[in-house]
Amino acid sequence: MNSPALTSLLSTTLATERPSVSQHASIWRYLSGPAPVSLGEGNTPLLPFRPAPSVFLKDEGRNPGGNMLDRVASVLVTTTKAAGQEKLTYAGDSDALAAALAVYAAHAGLPCAITLSSKASDLEHLRASAAGATLLEPSEHTQPEGALSAEDISLATRLSAHTIACEIAEQMQWKLPETLIIPGATPADLLHFEQAFDFLLEHKWTNSARAPRCFSAHMAPPPHAREQGPARIAAQALRQFSDQVIVIEEELIRELLLSMARAGWMISPGAAAGVAAAETLPAVSAPIVLIEPRSALTATQEIAQLLGIRRFPTRLPVGGIISPQ
Repeated sequence: MNSPALTSLLSTTLATERPSVSQHASIWRYLSGPAPVSLGEGNTPLLPFRPAPSVFLKDEGRNPGGNMLDRVASVLVTTTKAAGQEKLTYAGDSDALAAALAVYAAHAGLPCAITLSSKASDLEHLRASAAGATLLEPSEHTQPEGALSAEDISLATRLSAHTIACEIAEQMQWKLPETLIIPGATPADLLHFEQAFDFLLEHKWTNSARAPRCFSAHMAPPPHAREQGPARIAAQALRQFSDQVIVIEEELIRELLLSMARAGWMISPGAAAGVAAAETLPAVSAPIVLIEPRSALTATQEIAQLLGIRRFPTRLPVGGIISPQ
C-alpha cells in the first residue's frame, strides 16, 4: 500500500549542492530531508583490487550489516518515521533487506514486522530476531496491511544507488570511472545508477565528460542442478534482455573464489562474478569500479556450498552425567 507522505519524502530527498569536506560522512552527505536514522552506513572504501590491476573494489561489505542494503534500510526507516507512520512492515522478497530494516527500525524505536523466506541465512534470522522484529509468515497472495509498497522500495533503492555513485565520484576526486559493474543488478538497478551519474554530470559535480557504462554480473548455476534451474533461466533471460548483463558460469566463479582466497582476498560470489565479467570487457573499459555488494563473512554459507567445504568436529560430545569427585 502506498503512503503518499512517504512517497513524497522519498521523491524530494536528493541534495543538489555538492557536499563540502566538513559534512558528515554517511550516505546522508548526499541526501537532504528529515533527521536521518543512521548507523554509519556509507563512506565505504574504494580499494585497488590487486589481483586485477584495472579494477577498483567498492567494498560495501564495510557497512554496519555487511551489506549494501543497509543504505536502503536507512532511507526507508528514516522516511517512514518522518512520515509519521507508527510501524514499519516489509513483505518483499529480499531477506537481506528485511533483516537490515529490522535493525534500523529497532535503532529508531519503530515497531517492525518483516517476512523472511525459507532460504534466509542464519545471519539474517539472527539480525531480525535479535532486533525484536515480528516475523510474518510468507504469503504468495496477500500483502500485510501497511506494508511498504514496491514503488517506495524502488525509490529508496534509487537513492541508495545515488549515494554509491556520489561516493565513487568523490573518492576519485570528482572524476568518473569508465565502467561500473554491479553484481546481481536488474535492468531497473542499472537504470538507477545511470540516473545517478547523469545527475552528477547535469549538476556539474564531476570533471568527467561522460557517464560510465554500467553492467550487471550474474551467476548461472550448472544446467544439471535441479534446485538452481530457475536461477539459471533468470540469468539467461536477463542476458537476452540487455547487452549490459554479463552471465558467468558457476564453475568459473568457483575457480575465482579459490584463487582469490589463496591470494589473500576473500570476496563474495557476486564480486567473483564481477571480476570474471570485468575480464570479458575490452581494455578501453578501464578504470573499472566493481561493487562488492556484501562482505564475504555474510556469504559464508553460499561460499562453503560453492566450494564444497564442510566442517566436521574432530571430537564428538560424550553424553551422560559426570558426578563430582
